[in-house]
Amino acid sequence: MENHITLAKKLHVLFVDDERLIREMVSDMLSDTVGHVSLASNGQEGLDFYLNSLRPIDIVISDQTMPIMQGLDMLEKIKAHNPTQKCIMITAHSEAKYMLRAIEIGIEHFIIKPIIFDKLDNILYDLALKIEQESQQKEREKLDQREQIQHAFNKSLESIIQNIPLPSMILDQHDHVIVGNSEIFSILAGTPHYTKLINKELNFKELLNDDAPVKSDPNFCDWKEEFLLMGEELYFDIEGVLYSAKIKRILADDNTRFYVLCLIELLN
Repeated sequence: MENHITLAKKLHVLFVDDERLIREMVSDMLSDTVGHVSLASNGQEGLDFYLNSLRPIDIVISDQTMPIMQGLDMLEKIKAHNPTQKCIMITAHSEAKYMLRAIEIGIEHFIIKPIIFDKLDNILYDLALKIEQESQQKEREKLDQREQIQHAFNKSLESIIQNIPLPSMILDQHDHVIVGNSEIFSILAGTPHYTKLINKELNFKELLNDDAPVKSDPNFCDWKEEFLLMGEELYFDIEGVLYSAKIKRILADDNTRFYVLCLIELLN
């Protein structure tokens, strides 16, 4: 994982304060730490910017006392919109009464005026690290979900192919054999391809004595789609035995293409 300084440079921070000089000063200081700083002069302006920003905002830093909409009211609405949003509230000692409400709506960090920038930087570094960890966790969860979906889909493919009485296999778009039925395993038993088939490492073209048949039409680079379009039968030789084959396309939910290949041995 990247260090906290590098991670902080990826952050987009929204700073909300009604005093122009403070906005400018804090913006200059933040620019040394984070990658991008946006500014708003009151809670309503900050909320509108947050909801309409084309670039996601990683951290919202807000003063409390402002016209039109108070900082805490803005942060509460932001938290309602995105409960995981990272927020920092800036408050004076006289406004400490607001802290309990801030904690209740999920504000985790507070800066007491006057702003000590070393302390603010440390909070930003901690949040940058936390944001990166959460991002990586989400990616792992997405990967796990994709793997679960793929496993379930493969199981459904296995169920389809095992009910076909002919030697059959399912290929992906790149000609890898995803699954074969028992008849295919019988054909390849005792050949160098058998182990690869078991380990799902077999490419269909490895079974052919010659390259997979491809027509000369330059508009078609996928031989499977060629034969589907032409409606022709496919003929090829596997381990010295001549077969014809029928091809059927299967589309997954994400429109990924798979192909069922059923073989018929041609008698001499």
